[in-house]
Parts: sequence; C-alpha cells; structure tokens
Amino acid sequence: MSQGIPERTFQEVSQLALSLIRDEVHGLFSRCSENTSEVNATLKMLFWYLASRSQAVSFLASNGFGWDAEIVLRSFYETAAKILFICFADEAEKDNLVVEFWRGLGSIDDRRTARKANFAKNVFDAGDISNMTFALLEDGRLFDLNPEGSRAERKRLEQKWSFSEILESLSKRNIGGESLSNIRALLHIYGMASHLIHADQAAMGLMSDRASRDSSERALLEESHICRIFSDQVNISWFCADALRRHFSETFSDLERLREAVNLVMQRSEPIHAAFSETQREFYSQWSEDQRGDRRK
Repeated sequence: MSQGIPERTFQEVSQLALSLIRDEVHGLFSRCSENTSEVNATLKMLFWYLASRSQAVSFLASNGFGWDAEIVLRSFYETAAKILFICFADEAEKDNLVVEFWRGLGSIDDRRTARKANFAKNVFDAGDISNMTFALLEDGRLFDLNPEGSRAERKRLEQKWSFSEILESLSKRNIGGESLSNIRALLHIYGMASHLIHADQAAMGLMSDRASRDSSERALLEESHICRIFSDQVNISWFCADALRRHFSETFSDLERLREAVNLVMQRSEPIHAAFSETQREFYSQWSEDQRGDRRK
C-alpha cells in the first residue's frame, strides 16, 4: 500500500456496493415511473446528482487526493440531506417542500445572483459579450427577482433548508421504529470539510498535523481517512436508497445481495480503522488521565 491508499480490494468492494445501490435506486424509479409528480422528478434529479458527486469523490480518493475528496463529499452530504428531508417528510408536506425548493429558494437565489452579476457586468464595456451575459442575469422577464415574503421570512426559509437545520429536523424523526437522533453526528465531518473549503486556520492546522507525523503513522492515518470516505459514501447512499424505497412503499429487487455488499464494506474497513486507532491509544489515554487530574484539583 502506497501514498496512504488502502488496498485495492477495499475500494473494489466499496464500488461494488455503490453500484448495487445505484442499480436499486434506478429500479425503484423505473418500477414507479407512472408516478410523474414534481416530488418524484425532484428526487430523481437529486439522486442523479448524489451518484455524480459520489463518482467524483471516489476518483479523488482513489488517486490520493483525500482532502479534495472531502470537499466534494460535502456536496454529497448536502444532496443526501435534501433527499432524506423530502423522503421522510409526511406525505401531506412533500409537495410543499418541493415548491419551497424550486420556487421559494430559487427566487431568493435568482435575486442574489442578479445583484452579484451587476458588479461583474460593470467590469466590461457595454456591447461586450461578457457585459451582455451578466446583464441577462438581471432580466426580470427571465428570472424571478421578487421572492415572496418579508426579508425575515426569506431568511427563515433559507435556514430551514440549511444542512444543519435539515439534520436537526431529521433528528426528531422516528423511522421504522428507530430514532434518527444520531444523524447530527454528520455535522462534525461536514464542518471539517467547510474548513477545507474556506482555507481557514483549522484547515491549515489539519495540513500541519498530518505533515508532522512520522511516515508509518501518517500512512495509517491516510489509509484510515480514505477508508472513512468510502465507508461514508456507502452508508449514506444505502440510507438514501432505503428512504426512497419507503417513499415509494416498495421493496428492493435483491435486498440480501445489497445487504451483503454493504456489510462487506464495513467488515473490510474495520481492521484499517483499528490499526490506526491503536497508534493513537497512548496519546488519548494520557489526555484522559490529564483531564481527570485537572478535575480533581
């Protein structure tokens, strides 16, 4: 194993699981193709985007670009959250959510885009193709530049559809007898990806920390990192596929094969995570001892 990339067999079983999940999602949409509601059309587009982002993440992770994979994975998380938000909503609520997604948020984005386009337009002379391109984005005949509601109402709508707020809403749901309260754990990884996107001090700290480790520990860390990225994709894709199955009140065409493929990914990832965790045991055990000592003072 080189450049911190886990053994190829792990990547292969991950890709097999993702392929089976995509096939099941395609099958669900095909079997329910007579239902052409705007809700289902929206979900179909979101699943296409989820699969596309997943392919980009896999390519980056497989070629040693773990940090870049994390950045694209953030978009994968955002898409998955919207899929779950719609699929797990009450039936009477789904149509309204899709209207908010396309028209409520769309109009807000159109207005914001027009304002920013005006700044860019003024960089170019009148008659320049770039000037005309940006001017088109300000055309109220083509774009809805007058979103409904007060400014406070628009802010509430944007907040409702933010990643953190969607997870907060999902965490209060109980699906198939199981609470989704633990879904908020995704906020940590999502937040770390945000640091990478913004190139802030935390992102620089991550770079520095990895560079400061000795070569053998760094190799295990990089393997575990890439392994977690693949595992996240499989688990979340599986969760989204199951949410779609529930939305359609359908069954998977081959549940047993799908479950075996997902479980195999988890089995193959466990020793990789365990190997790295063992290198960290002494540090965190000492840290815990120091914490207990501080509390006793």
